[in-house]
Formats: sequence, C-alpha cells, structure tokens
Amino acid sequence: MKTRSHRRVVVAATALALALSGPLAAAAADDPGLPQLDQVDAAAPNAGGHFRLDESSASALRSPEARASVAAAAPSAVDAPTVTEVTSTRARATWSAPADNGSAIIGYHLQLLIGGNVIDEIVTDVPTLGVTLTDLAPDTTYGFQVAAVNAVGTGPSSPAQSFTTTHSSVERQFGADRFETAVRVSESAFPYEGVPVTFIANGMNFPDALAAAAAAGTFGGPVLLTRPGSVSTATIDEVAALKPEFLIAAGGKAVVSDAVLNTLRPSATVGTERAAGASRYETAGIISTLWEATGTVYLANGMNFPDALAGAAAAGHERAPVLLTKQNTLPAETAAYLRYLRPSKLVVLGGTGAVSQAVVDRAQAATQGSIVSVQRLFGDSRYDTAVDISRRTFTTPRVPVVYVASGQSFADALAGAAAAGALGGPVLLTAPTEISDATIAEIKRLDPVRVVVLGGPAVVSDAVQNRIANAID
Repeated sequence: MKTRSHRRVVVAATALALALSGPLAAAAADDPGLPQLDQVDAAAPNAGGHFRLDESSASALRSPEARASVAAAAPSAVDAPTVTEVTSTRARATWSAPADNGSAIIGYHLQLLIGGNVIDEIVTDVPTLGVTLTDLAPDTTYGFQVAAVNAVGTGPSSPAQSFTTTHSSVERQFGADRFETAVRVSESAFPYEGVPVTFIANGMNFPDALAAAAAAGTFGGPVLLTRPGSVSTATIDEVAALKPEFLIAAGGKAVVSDAVLNTLRPSATVGTERAAGASRYETAGIISTLWEATGTVYLANGMNFPDALAGAAAAGHERAPVLLTKQNTLPAETAAYLRYLRPSKLVVLGGTGAVSQAVVDRAQAATQGSIVSVQRLFGDSRYDTAVDISRRTFTTPRVPVVYVASGQSFADALAGAAAAGALGGPVLLTAPTEISDATIAEIKRLDPVRVVVLGGPAVVSDAVQNRIANAID
C-alpha cells in the first residue's frame, strides 16, 4: 500500500466548471466568459517532510502484545544505523531492531540533524526498519539517529550516523511499460496527497498529453497515461495515492473511455471532468482555458512530437498553454483560441519545417494585434531544439532537475514534461545510445541538482547515463 503525507499548501481552487458542449471554436471567438479553473498554488517541494517509510512496513499491524502495557522496560538502544544510496537530495537509512525488553516494539523515533540540531523528526506507528530520507539539500552534511518505541516508552537513541549529500546526482526512472514509467515519474515528483490536478491521457498517442503536460506543470500535478479502454493497476493505485482535487481526462471517449474515467473517479476529492474537442487542436484549446495564462502562448506542430515535448516543460514552467497547429495551415480551432486568449507573446517551437512563417503570420492576425513579441525556438535537430528551448527558458544555473528522454519516442517524455514544468527544470532529448555534445554542454551549464533519465536502458542506454554522470561530477 502506498503511503503519502498530506499536501501542506492550501489550494485556491474550489470548483471546476467546464462547458464542453457546442461548437467550442465559435464559443472561443464570441464568448469572453469561457469557464476557467481558478489559479492554484504550486505545491511545496518538501510538502511531505523528509521521511518516507518502507512501504513493506507501512501497512503492518501492531501485534496484540503491543496493544497493552506490560511489566517491562523501554527498548534497548538501537545500534548505529547504516546510511547508503546517498544522492544530492535523498539517502537510505536502515537499522536493526534492538532488544524489546519484554514489550514488543511498536514504532521508531526518527530524527534528522544538521550540526547536531534536530531539523525534522517523526515517530512511526509501525516497526519499520528502513526509511528513505527525502528533500535533502545538496552539498550538506546531515546526521540521522533512531530510537525504538514500545508500550512502556522510548529507548535511548542510536549514535548519530553522519553523511554528506552530493552536489549533483543522476537517477533513472522507469517501469515495465510507458504507463508504469509515468507512475514512477509521478511518485518521485509528487510524493504527497492532495495535488491540485491529475491529468489522464492516452499513452498510445501524444497530442492531447502534450497540451495536458503544460497545464499539469502549471498546476503542480502529474500526467498519467492509459490505454483507451483500460487502465493499469499501477495507475489506479497512483491516482488513489495522489488524491487529486480534480481529475481531468485529456481527450474524448475514443482516447480515454468513460470506463477508465469512472474507474479513477472515486479518488478525486472535488471533481472529475473531461477536456475534449472534436480534434487535437480543439482539445488543446479547451485545456488552454483552464487557467489564467501569463500572456504567453506556445505554438507547436500537432502532427509531430519532439519540439513540443521540450516545449511543454518550458510552457508549464512559464504557466503558459501549448496550442497545436499544422505545419503550413493554422487550424480554425487554434485561431479561435488565440483570439480568445489574446496573448502578448507567441513562442513558436521548431523551425519553419515544423511551423511555417505563414502560420506564424496567421496566428498574429488571429489575435487582432495583441501579439507584440514572437520568439522562435529551434535548432538543427530535435536535440538542438530542446537545447535552445532550455537555454532560453532556464537562464540561471543550478536548476533543481533536468529530465533526459529519448527523442525517438514520446511516451516517457510526456510524463517527464509535466513533472519538469512543475519542479522548474527542462526536458532534454537524446538518441538511445549517444547523447549530443550540445546536450551535454547544456546539462553542464544548467548545473542541476538532479538529472533524471526517463526509461530503461533499452530506451536510453547506460552509456548515455554514464556520460551525463561524468559531465556533472
């Protein structure tokens, strides 16, 4: 059973009302009152505290002996714990159970220290023998100590075990398939319950999930993937652990069925909705109305994914929506939502081979003069375009995270784009077995606290991961 702490930030949104009937392109053009989701607060990165107990112990029941006081003593002192798997932001602590002195151990008092001073502590209600210490600061020396608890009282604390986090770290997040990989990304990025929103998108195609990723990054929630007619147990469990206020299906019933949505619906604490249009362009437009944007709109080719993958992360970071277009034709639906949003800045993702200058000109005309700035982010390849997007968006080094995904497929990067936007870092792309010099140079410039490689070694090779690790040593 997954366990999560409750999110400590109060969410401003209290209701979600989507008008999803009628010709939405016309509504966007004519109705200034299109419904929006109230702006929400971003979740605090350390909302769950520093302790994540072993899941294997989290559901353990107290023994009958532990429920009643007995004529016994408090437990003996715990031997010095062992701290392993130290990275820039987390570590793993384990220990052995001490003598219980006649009363079964029912929990442990865990303390995290800096300079001998306790900065965080919990008393567990299960006799776990391991904990993951999370949300640690890089380049910092900590101490960890533990004391056993029984019905009589708390025993002496163990000697404090000292450890120092690294400057940067590289980790890999992946599952058995794209659906489970999205769950792994969500578990790491949002380790608390009560996220403002969770988007459910079709994992077999990319357009709806691209627009959803920018929205999810804005709100501080994940994008999880599903098959059209069935949802995996891992995804069901993750939505239940997240307890999102709003659950939104991106796309119509043919891409995320009512059966899938109904299976997940009980985990949403406020409401469940569907953001769907008659086309990918209209769906992206509907999603763009869910919050009050910052005056910027990203425009990406809706028939291809690489440029939009990196762009969705940047858009989420900038609290801006992603609208979709064809290479040489601006769809009427996109024009209508540009007219409704009236952005002052248009960020075009990719070169003229992805979004032609004629489309940019039509986009400017659609807003009836509201656009005063056009920025095109592109490079000689999809990898260079992702670098350009990162360089122009994340101008200050020491970003909290960089996600690296395969530029040959879209599935893993869809979930990564939402997490990257929420956490404040870019998505960079790589070939499966070789990462470009430009991408390595960008990672060095960003000086990230963490680099997360998305997908297993068959998707992004160990050689690529090792080169990244060498670059940030």
